[in-house]
Amino acid sequence: MHLDKDDNPTDIQLPSDPVEKDPQECTKRRTVVGPWKNVSEFNKVYEWLFGENYSAASRQQALSQIRIWNLRRSTQCPAAVLATAVIVEVQQKDHAESIYSGEDLQILYANAFTRFFNFMSSIMQTHNMRTMYQTAKELGLESFVVDLRHICAHGQVLPPLQVLRNTAEYCIVWLHDYYWRTQLDSMKDVDASRIRRKDRTELDDKVSGLFDIYDTALEGHMKGATNVKTLKRLIHGKRFHNLKEYYQTNNFEKLQDCFNHIVQELYGLVKRDVIIKDVSTIYVGALLRMRYFFSVSGLEDNSKEMELLISANQTLFRMLAIHGFLDDFFFALIDIAESPIVEATKRKSASFWAVQIIKGFKAFRQCKQMFKAEMDENTNIKEPSFSFNNLTEISEGTRELYIYSGVGMKKTLLIGDHFRRPWVWVFERDFLEERLEAANEYTAPILKGILPLIVPALNSNEIQTFTELIDCYFNANVEAQFEDSVKSKKPVKDNEAVYTAEDLLKKLKKNDISKMEIDHPAENQLEQCDNLKSYGLWTEVEDDDWKSSPLGRVPWEL
Repeated sequence: MHLDKDDNPTDIQLPSDPVEKDPQECTKRRTVVGPWKNVSEFNKVYEWLFGENYSAASRQQALSQIRIWNLRRSTQCPAAVLATAVIVEVQQKDHAESIYSGEDLQILYANAFTRFFNFMSSIMQTHNMRTMYQTAKELGLESFVVDLRHICAHGQVLPPLQVLRNTAEYCIVWLHDYYWRTQLDSMKDVDASRIRRKDRTELDDKVSGLFDIYDTALEGHMKGATNVKTLKRLIHGKRFHNLKEYYQTNNFEKLQDCFNHIVQELYGLVKRDVIIKDVSTIYVGALLRMRYFFSVSGLEDNSKEMELLISANQTLFRMLAIHGFLDDFFFALIDIAESPIVEATKRKSASFWAVQIIKGFKAFRQCKQMFKAEMDENTNIKEPSFSFNNLTEISEGTRELYIYSGVGMKKTLLIGDHFRRPWVWVFERDFLEERLEAANEYTAPILKGILPLIVPALNSNEIQTFTELIDCYFNANVEAQFEDSVKSKKPVKDNEAVYTAEDLLKKLKKNDISKMEIDHPAENQLEQCDNLKSYGLWTEVEDDDWKSSPLGRVPWEL
């Protein structure tokens, strides 16, 4: 990527730079995608062509590199580069030991001049008709080049070989001054990650603006505002005026109307701009920039505030799930919760929302299992209505399944609207191990939440053991234990085992959580087998219940 005053560029918008620049300089520069990897590669070819120590061998290297550039960008390769190649190529064939005769060289030069002028004329193509002499004048080429081109293309007799050689040398000097030297002086590398398509930038601006209005409406809603008039007492400045304008434009009667309307707009933008890559990145990035959304945490499940918050955001999370953005958002929340440089308030909120997403998927999976069980018993059962565009309403049949599954609908994100959707969330054990290595008080609730979603699945004893270990590790139950000991007048045990994240990792890798004692660390199971008779891989066990000792198990798997 480079800054280039190319003759036929593909314009790409460059993000604004906070560093002040000369306005005159900025108007001259355009960001384009060139066929070279960076400025260094361009400089290398320049030295091969025009450097102090250039030679026939170095120019041959330059031609090879230009062919690569042409393959990389095809018709977008700068015309001046291709024009340089056709002239240098014929010069490379014109030497003392050349196998070409004088007439052959004349034909080669004639073809090269015709192609050279065609390449350079393409730079000046506009909707206005112009003569070749006008084109040459605007490019700064002498008129004799046009005369020579006419003779080479239409004349009966080609010009003398020496005239062709001199003209070729003139063209190379002109190309150096007109294009190569100019590019060398003005070109600069650009970080590719900062270059964005114009339509992608427009989408980002629209999505960010809608999420900002959504965030303002959510703050007002949670603080008790019912319309713009009551909101004015709570929020001021630009955020209020943006929401007020949106509110009045859409003729809303109450503040709560904003949520579903904004989500429907966001849903429509995805469908319209589906060809833009990384749409999920745009939406997740805008979500993460919401201010009030990331100040919410610590709400009790049975509180009115919790019901109010979940109810307002149901449509948003359903839209994220339908478009497949929820996975990326969830992992972004984990990154925030794990990051030590993010402020505590945002980490708490990230943990809170990650847990709510997990609860939503657990509830959806629970209902899917119940739906499948009912279908197995009665194949004629009427299925709930289904629509991919259903963002705001849940069918009556689906609602009944949620209720019968014991899901608290007022305090749970209802991710799915139909149980034939293939949405299934699972996490591999490697993922849990990685999270445990970076575990902290913010990620602990998330880790406990994903335990039932681990594959291969953990059994109930394993899940309970992991949950208790995580609580012990982060002292979640220390205060409760102390209060219990005071009430019962029993001293806290001095020999209480202290577990670390390393203990969790070891137990996970051994896949033997069910045998781990919380009050006493598990002993090495190989030592437990010392007093038992072994026969190769077979080991005699004291337990008479052979169901607990499958054939083929090695001692350390018992």
